[in-house]
Formats: sequence, C-alpha cells, structure tokens
Amino acid sequence: MLRRLSIALLVVAIAILWRPVLRPVGAGAILVADIYSSALWDRNVAAYMTPLPRVTGTRESFGGIEMRVTWWRPGWGDRHPALMMVNGATALGNDDPETTRLAEALARAGYLVMLPEFPFIREGTLEPRAAAIIDGAFARLLSLPEASGMPVGAFGFSVGGGMLLAAAGRYEALSRASYVGALGAYYDIDTYLASVVTRTQMLVGAPAAWDPDPIVRLRLPLAAAGAVSDLHDRALLEAELRANDGRTATDPPLGIGDEAGSLWRAFGATDYDQALSRLRDVPPALRQVFDDLSPRTNWVGIRAPVFWLHDIGDRFEPVSEAETAAATAHDGPTRFQRTALLSHAAALGAGAKEKGLDFWATELSGLLFFASGALGAGG
Repeated sequence: MLRRLSIALLVVAIAILWRPVLRPVGAGAILVADIYSSALWDRNVAAYMTPLPRVTGTRESFGGIEMRVTWWRPGWGDRHPALMMVNGATALGNDDPETTRLAEALARAGYLVMLPEFPFIREGTLEPRAAAIIDGAFARLLSLPEASGMPVGAFGFSVGGGMLLAAAGRYEALSRASYVGALGAYYDIDTYLASVVTRTQMLVGAPAAWDPDPIVRLRLPLAAAGAVSDLHDRALLEAELRANDGRTATDPPLGIGDEAGSLWRAFGATDYDQALSRLRDVPPALRQVFDDLSPRTNWVGIRAPVFWLHDIGDRFEPVSEAETAAATAHDGPTRFQRTALLSHAAALGAGAKEKGLDFWATELSGLLFFASGALGAGG
C-alpha cells in the first residue's frame, strides 16, 4: 500500500512539475547539449535523442518590405510553443551558421522557430521603421494556428536584439509576447555610439577602456550617418568617418547642415561624457530616429519578462549596455546573465576550449539555468 502511494505521489509530482520545471530544464539541457556538443566536437549529441527538425522557407512582407523567412519545426507533434529570432548584422543573414545551429537546437527542444531576414539589419542600417516592422513579423507568428494557445516569445542578437527590445516596449503584438530575450544587445543608441567613438564604456558609474571590434568601429557611426537627410552632407560625413576609423579628425566643413554637423562634432569627441552630451543634443529628426530604435525610450513599458545574456568581453556591444538595462525597472521582471563562454553571438570565445573543468562547469550550468528560465517563460 505504501509503495503504491509513493508511486502515485511521484506521478502526481511529475505531472505538477512537468510544465513549470521539468520540461524547461529538459529543453534547456537539449539546447545546451546540441549547441556545445556540435561546437566542441563536430558531433551533435542531441541529434541522437531527438528527431530531425523540418526546415522550410517562405517569402513574407512586413511593413511593406518583402523578405525571406526560414522556419524550423520539431520533428513531432502539430502544436508547439513558438519563438521568433531576430538576427544580428551578419552578412550571411539566415545562413549564418551560429544562428542556424541555435534554431535547430530550439526545434529539437520542441519549439517552432521563425527567422525573418530583415534586410536593414543584414545591411547594418538604422531603418526608422525597424521596430514596427519587427513587431509586424511577430504578429505573423502569433497568427499561426499551430502556435494558437501556446506561449510565443522572441529573442534577438546583437543590434537585432536592441531593435527587438525597442519594439517590445512600444508595439501591440510584442506586448503580448510570453517573454523577450537578447544576446549581446544595446540599450541606448546614444551610449552605444559614445562607447564606440571614445573606446570607453561606463561600468558602475566609472569610465573603463573598451576596445570595440574594427567592424563596429566603422559600421555603427556609418549607420548613424546614414540617418542624415541631406545627401551631400551625408556623403561628406561618411568620407570623414571612413578615413578615420569611424571618427572625425577635423572640424565640420563650413556650411554643413545641423544634422551632419552635430554628428561630426560628436564623433570627434574623445571624452565619453562629451560625446554623449553632443549625441543627446542632435536635431529633432535624428533624435527621433535614435529614440525610436533605443530600448531605453520605452523600457519601462515592457510587460513581458526580459532575458538578457551578454558576453563580459563583448567587443561589438559593451556589457555596460546590458548592465544599465538590468538596473532599470520595467513592468516585467528581468533576468540578466553575464558569461565568459560566449564570444558576442558565437558559442565559443577565444581560448574557451583550453579552459579547465571549473570554468566549464560554472559557465554551462549558468547557461542551462538561463535557458531553462527563458524556455519556462515560453512554455
């Protein structure tokens, strides 16, 4: 009798804990095992335990922009919790191997994955309507019958993560997300630009040297310059930035307009506070673009749980962006996880394979709990 009662209690406990605890932990374990077994040994351990996901491609239009969309569906069942991924500014777009590795891992863990190839993110431009377009893509995912009644979330990488979070606090579809997440994103375009041009980030209120990757040193200031409305002024500013590794080395030319002139002066500052002050003071048209694409502007209005993972040595977006966001309250909870295992959006940082057991145990367990928390919020 006692044995039967114990078995019955065990079954009841498993049933009660399955969705909130056991399923997300199991899914998180599949996710981490899938990514790191293939990254370390070129063998996918999770592939031996889970069916191959079904991968399809479509052409969709969001906000009047047609784009490629890749879908990963689990190899079993008809209805699944769903996740939209927003890529970073990778030239490979939806074919980026790190992105496809993660999408397949999520599908093996039981999630329907949508990956729109937003052209403005792939090209590295500050599209003023980016947040609205991303929200339109998420609305498409919400409308799928196979995700009806299931939790639906979104996760963005690098600048895509920043644009996703900017949309989450402002637009209707993403306000209904079960959770939103980011890996190596930005919080405020002003502070992000100030860090890039001055090679400085603010950690715990104090300036600290930061060495941005050569790609972002030029690409982010050029993206900001692309928002200048006067084509002649924009060309002058872009030429100066290209000649000086993303900064300006001279005074603005005589007769240049206010938009280009304000950025010219900001990009010539070597002091972080001075650069930030000049960026905050750009003309209204530029101010609108930067505010619309900054999560900071509507951060307090994000109702969904936010999960933010950031590499402490990230050279594309400084970790200070994540720390500022994590320290700022919004309508939902925030889970912030620092890691030394990742390298920006890549699974492994330089020298990670040579690290000891303590490093791997700490980092993988941290990633497992982070993934389980996010997947738990997402069903």
